[in-house]
Formats: sequence, C-alpha cells, structure tokens
Amino acid sequence: MNKNNIQRKGEGLISTYALYSEEPSREDPEFIHIEDIRTRAELFDWTINIHTHPKMFQLVYVRKGGVRIHIDGLEQEETAPCLITIPHGVVHGFQFYKENTEGSVVTVSQLLVQDEQFQHRFPFKDELLSRALIIPLSENDPDQPLIDQQFASLNREYRDNQMGKVVMFEWLLYSLLIRIGRKLHSAYSSSESGSRYEQRYKELCQLIELHYRDHLPASNYAERLNTTTMGLSRACSAVVGKTVGELLQDRLILEAQRFLIYTAAPASLIAYDLGFKDPAYFSRFFKKRVGLSPGAFRSQRDT
Repeated sequence: MNKNNIQRKGEGLISTYALYSEEPSREDPEFIHIEDIRTRAELFDWTINIHTHPKMFQLVYVRKGGVRIHIDGLEQEETAPCLITIPHGVVHGFQFYKENTEGSVVTVSQLLVQDEQFQHRFPFKDELLSRALIIPLSENDPDQPLIDQQFASLNREYRDNQMGKVVMFEWLLYSLLIRIGRKLHSAYSSSESGSRYEQRYKELCQLIELHYRDHLPASNYAERLNTTTMGLSRACSAVVGKTVGELLQDRLILEAQRFLIYTAAPASLIAYDLGFKDPAYFSRFFKKRVGLSPGAFRSQRDT
C-alpha cells in the first residue's frame, strides 16, 4: 500500500492520500474523481482505515446499506441514505456494511472549492465546506430522488469522456452542492437566527483555523475583524456561550487529541508543533482542559 505521511518536526504522523491507498501525484491540484463505494471498499474488506486528504474535498453518498463513520476521534453509525462531507485535512475512516452497501465517492481538488469565483458565488460555503458533516437523508424526502439522480449523472459524465467533460462535471457538482446546501441552510435557519453575531462568529472561526498555533490574544483577532474585544466576546457568548479564549483553547485541544489518537508522536513534539514553548506547560494545559494528562488520554483511547 503506497502512502505518504504528514511531516511534523521531522516525524511521520497521520497517513495522507490523494485517494485512499494511492500516492499523490503532480496532477493532484487539478484532480477530479468519482467512483462507487464498492470498487474501493472491497479491496480493503470494506474498511477504509483512518487517513486524511491534505488537498482534497470529498463527498460520500451512501445510497444503500450503512456505515460506521470515524471523524476526528468520534464514531457514528448511519444507515442509508446519507451524505458525508470531508473537507481537506480532516482525519476520517469508514467501515461500510459488507455486501449490501452501495453509493459513490466524489473527490475534488481543494483548489476547486477555494476558487475565487466559486467562493464569491456559492452561497453555502460556511454551512457545507468548512467542516465535516454527516447528513441523514430519507426515502420520503422529495430531494432524495434528485440527489440520487445527480450522483448518477456525475458518474455517467465522468465515464463518458465526451467533449466538455470537465466543465459539465463541475457544473453538475456545483448543482449538487447547492441542493445539499439548501437543505443545510433550511435546517440552520430554523434553529438559529442568522444574526450579525453569527456572521462574526463564523469569521472568527475561520481566522482561528489559520492562526491557532500562533497563540494570538483575543485583541488581535478583534483587530483583524475590525471590531472590539468586547464586541467579539459578545458575539461568541451569544452564539456558543463561550469566550474567544475558550474557542482558541478548544481548537488547540482538538488538534492535540488528533495527534494523540492517530500518531505515536511524543507529547513534547506535539507541544512544539502546536506552538507551545514549554512541553510541561502544554501537559498542564491539556490536563486542565481534558481532565487527563496527554499520556493518560492516549492510553485510555488505546484500550
């Protein structure tokens, strides 16, 4: 099985792929691919082990059967029909029900969904593209036949190799993403107010994702978002009931847990990778937030 590893401070950590078990190539940035679940899952006894795609966005459609989903240390079992979105860099794995599972996996370059024109025009990037999602569907859902048809069209277009294939595939993909985005937006709108606080919170989360290793103070984030520290704190409190500092700590803890679960890297290396100058301080920070030392947390997950 050919694979590359993410390199952090000279240590090989989490398995990374262009496609699962396939080595990245120079053509990866332009990559678009679709295949049925059975084609690849059967090669690995229906189990796709924990891995990540640094440059890829994936959309998994389980049309029949079911799957146990592993995302960032969490597990969830879902029966068909359902959709799973995997943004770049998210650690994930699948255990599909043997024999009776059918569906498709669409893989596209992250550059495609980050394209300036697409980002400007696509209305659901925050809901659909910013985090991993598990979206249960229903046979009685009026959108279900349309989603099924769109995946069938993507499969057919990908295999036919007719003139204009790339443009048509992208158009079909965008159409599918908009349909899914509408479903998410409808659910989101019914449960949340869509206020300016929520927009500010989303902007903050995007900045945290870029800079959490830098350990910047809340005032720095407020300045970048052209607001005050108090205004930013109000937004966070209104949307999730947390302070800016707590959100920053949450993101560091999530990444630390990823490394402890999926790698054998020592806690000192993880500390340096996450921007901590003192591994002992990192260990105290981790224990205060999680209730266990890094070593105890790793041991507990291994049992």
